Amino acid sequence: MADRDETVVERGDVVVTPAVVKKRLVFEATVSTNDTITLGDLTTINSAHLAKKSDGSEVTCTIATNVITVTGAGLTDIAVVGFAIGV
Repeated sequence: MADRDETVVERGDVVVTPAVVKKRLVFEATVSTNDTITLGDLTTINSAHLAKKSDGSEVTCTIATNVITVTGAGLTDIAVVGFAIGV
């Protein structure tokens, strides 16, 4: 298992209400099953989504604090694009 580096493609804020601002990240990474992606720009991930760049199919994952763990079975060095929102 390895902690893979992400390449942030886009960064911005989402204004939920004037008093609540969340960060959003669009990023790319190359991952295998059980790898993690630690998003240093966030302390807490509220929601995350990963998809294969090759065909757009969903890559299952779990989140804990600012770490995404790839749980999709049988993946080896797959290029993904991801979206995360958090603080």
